[in-house]
Amino acid sequence: MKKIILYLLAVVMIASLAAACAKTPSDQPADKTAEAAATDVPATAVPATEVPVTAVPATEAPTEAPTEEPAPEFTIPYVTDGLVALFEGNYNTTRGQKMNTEVWEDLSGNKNDIDFTLDDTAEWTEKGLAISSARIEFPIDLFDLINGEEFTVEYSIDDLVVTGVNFATLINALPNDQFALFIRNSNGAIEFKTSPTNTRPQKAGAGFDSVNNKTIAVTFKLGDKICLYSDGELLSSVDAKATLDATSTLFFGHNDPNKSYDATVRSIRFYDRALSAEELVANAAAVGTVGVKTAE
Repeated sequence: MKKIILYLLAVVMIASLAAACAKTPSDQPADKTAEAAATDVPATAVPATEVPVTAVPATEAPTEAPTEEPAPEFTIPYVTDGLVALFEGNYNTTRGQKMNTEVWEDLSGNKNDIDFTLDDTAEWTEKGLAISSARIEFPIDLFDLINGEEFTVEYSIDDLVVTGVNFATLINALPNDQFALFIRNSNGAIEFKTSPTNTRPQKAGAGFDSVNNKTIAVTFKLGDKICLYSDGELLSSVDAKATLDATSTLFFGHNDPNKSYDATVRSIRFYDRALSAEELVANAAAVGTVGVKTAE
């Protein structure tokens, strides 16, 4: 009997050992530290295949601010000593002639630009600003200049048609007419009205011919002379006893039916000194020749 019991116990032990040996390594519990490392993914980790929202596709070209070409260099064929403002009809901006501009740019570099409205009374041509009974104001700095002790104003026009009943007032300061350069229709005179203290320089019969297709100029030097020139030719001179003391507004052209005219304005120049006759002759000959500087 004992042999039978021992035999059965041996069989059971052998069976238990066989079952234990039959288990594979995958049935064994894994090391807890290794298991945690393999399965724990940090919350902030980005999967390798995920594209960040802010990423720019490789094929997209970077955006850049548009760049403007620099303005071309241009030549100024006029006297530049004392030049305060230059408005050229065939080169009306620092980038050349623009038929749609409503800013006549000052080419002297002093930024005394003229703002106006393009309409049937003022429009550009290839050689200048064609005005018809128009009134266009100069900037305030030029108004201050003509109230000083010394200045030159040059006005070059073509295609003049006098439409005013009694006058063609070329350049005017209102309301007191302390700067009034005009043609008087009754005697055909060219005349410059200034402070009542000063006598008016004038020349009868020379009005239209001294202005049309010419450069009419006024030079002023306190204690010396007020002079009227046409293409550098002296027409009249008087003593300059007082400054102008003009008030309010300085402008060219005129919209008063008594003082109006039509013309093509080719060039307007302001200086802070009285130019000589020789300088005025040279300036008159240079009208319309501002242009792009060429390589030497």
